[in-house]
Amino acid sequence: MNEILAIIFLLFAVIISFSKKLMLIGFQLFFDKQINLKLIGLLALIIGGLLLYAVDFSWSDRIWKNTLFVFGVISILRGLIAIFFENLVYKFAKIFSNNYYKFSITLSVLFLSLALLMVSRDYLGPVKNIDDCVSDELITIYCEFTNPEDIALLPDNEFLLLSEFGGIRPYEEKDGQGAFALLRLKDNKRINPKIIFSNNTWGDPKCTRTPDDGFGPHGIDLVTRADGSIQVGFVNHYPFESIEFFELNQNDAKWEMTWRGCVNTPEHNYFNDLSIRRDGTFYASHMYKRSITINEWLSAALFKYATGYVVKWDKESFTKVPNSDGSQPNGIGLDETNELLYINHNLGDKLEVVDLINNQVIGTYRINSPDNMIITDDSIWLTSLDHETLDALPCAESGSINCSLPFSIHEIDRVTLERKNLYSFQETVFGFPTTAYPINKTVYIGSFHSDRMASFTLD
Repeated sequence: MNEILAIIFLLFAVIISFSKKLMLIGFQLFFDKQINLKLIGLLALIIGGLLLYAVDFSWSDRIWKNTLFVFGVISILRGLIAIFFENLVYKFAKIFSNNYYKFSITLSVLFLSLALLMVSRDYLGPVKNIDDCVSDELITIYCEFTNPEDIALLPDNEFLLLSEFGGIRPYEEKDGQGAFALLRLKDNKRINPKIIFSNNTWGDPKCTRTPDDGFGPHGIDLVTRADGSIQVGFVNHYPFESIEFFELNQNDAKWEMTWRGCVNTPEHNYFNDLSIRRDGTFYASHMYKRSITINEWLSAALFKYATGYVVKWDKESFTKVPNSDGSQPNGIGLDETNELLYINHNLGDKLEVVDLINNQVIGTYRINSPDNMIITDDSIWLTSLDHETLDALPCAESGSINCSLPFSIHEIDRVTLERKNLYSFQETVFGFPTTAYPINKTVYIGSFHSDRMASFTLD
């Protein structure tokens, strides 16, 4: 609704500024009394009543509802004045027509400001302090995790592998070091996986690292390769930009991660997530240029223009996937059987499906700020930040790592992209979700900015 109102207000601003002749013709018809003023007043009353009905005749914690409420009240007042104070309307119309540009410029600036407000703010409700790591009646909290940005379920269905995100630009001045963690599902205990270094057999021979380098994991993917080995790949930001590969093995019921190589990220790319084919090639989402400033990022967030795309690595080089451009491509998912690539455009507020055979976008699902995605047999699970960019300022100013801004989890049909279920949360003990992973009747949630992960139970 915010985007629809923004477009309407922007159109009003343009029409008022550049349609003087059209407006003056309307005024002439008005003064010649060829327009029934009482009928216009009645129409304004109806419109105002509908707007108030749409927002339940009350204020809200949503900017678009409050805006409709104000315009509803204004419309009713205009209607009453038009019906009962006809002479006053003609007097004001004369003043308006004689001072057109003074009024039109003021109104144009007002509507332009409203358009910008619609795309920069949404949530006006309280942002409560949730520094205490305690569950509530809706959300179960798992403490001792730091920025559990992405999640993969291990083959035994008993552990979740988490990438503990270290940060990226422009949110931080430089990319930070992170870590890996396991969540054992039977007792919700955190376990640090054992990491073993071996030869670079799955990556590019030109890419090297030492055990002392550390990692900055971001998006991750897990696949069973054609030879039966289990490969985990992840986007890495520390101490250099790369894609890192591990082989997963279970030893005495404990999972070990054996490093099997890496691929250096091209200088002009800044990756977010990846999706691996069974032959070891992969796709990666390029968000935006590495040198992006916070002002450039905010501009892209407001105007939704393309900042990145998806690339494919064929074991020798990277090539761009046609028609994958968008505003901050984020989480991606591959349907290798049907040659479909699912792409979340985080700043573009949509998921798109690209047919890799015909290189065409064949489907779109609108959702606010989608991050990672989890694809199951029948569904795609997505997270949505139910707020706009500037709504997060109170969290930034407080200095807390956690934020209780509203969010939702969307379950959509894998084929039709129609929404199947929506789970919304507000003023709860978790925020800034990135991943929603359903396991039986529990949905586990990750976050890019949190000292915890979370879950909720499906009805």
